[in-house]
Amino acid sequence: MNVLLTGAGSGIGAAIASLYADNGHRVYALDIKPAAPAKNITPFAADIRDEGALSAVAQALREQSVQLDCIINVAGIFLMDSFLEIGEDKLRAVFDVNLLGAVRVNKIFFPLLRKNGKIFITTSEVAPLDPLPFNGIYGVSKTALDAYAQALRHEAGLLGAKVVTVRPGAIRTPLAQGSVPAMRKMSETSAYFGGQAEKFQRIMEKFTGRMLAPERVAQKIYKVSFKKCPKCVYRIHNNVLLKLLSALPKRWQVAIIYRLLGGKKAEKARRAQR
Repeated sequence: MNVLLTGAGSGIGAAIASLYADNGHRVYALDIKPAAPAKNITPFAADIRDEGALSAVAQALREQSVQLDCIINVAGIFLMDSFLEIGEDKLRAVFDVNLLGAVRVNKIFFPLLRKNGKIFITTSEVAPLDPLPFNGIYGVSKTALDAYAQALRHEAGLLGAKVVTVRPGAIRTPLAQGSVPAMRKMSETSAYFGGQAEKFQRIMEKFTGRMLAPERVAQKIYKVSFKKCPKCVYRIHNNVLLKLLSALPKRWQVAIIYRLLGGKKAEKARRAQR
């Protein structure tokens, strides 16, 4: 099997690359900071924001007459911030990677995909849920990616290819572990939400619970890639409490978050600033 993989340098991507390679499959591993070449792994330094770099990789594979069995989209970035304070450049960067990066990859490499090939799109457990404060920028980008996957599922299906959405929960990766310093930075720099950001981080750590090893996600994708008729969506280690919160009426959600994060205190602080 020939696999094109993004985000292969660390976390879930690195675990996927190792699993396929260890089982004798060829992995074409894309990352901004690619790992060193290894048996059955051909690394490429490529930024998924750069259409030219991706096209160059596709051309290199085309010249080697490579046909892909799977395109696995893992690359993404994580950001904790507020929609009321984030700069537009940072906001664009999140969507440029988390949404448009996958769009570019699938468009450019689709001509190399076998007729019955599969495209995996890794979103998040938060993708189908109502977004939360401070995590909303990341969440909205993943919701958009989830919707894109469904649209692509229709289009690729007309051409014989399968599109599989993977929604992992809390996974022990550099991306997830970066949330703590990100929230700490926000609590120190936010003009509005210093105390609330800190509270949100503590609450989310309790909600999240045990993080799953990235190898578990890799094993699921590996197994599904050999299925003739895979499901459209696979959920891995999703948090029941987050799902329950999202199922509540939106007014209730707002009231719960307001109470948990000390909304009255935030309102008083804002009035004092005027």
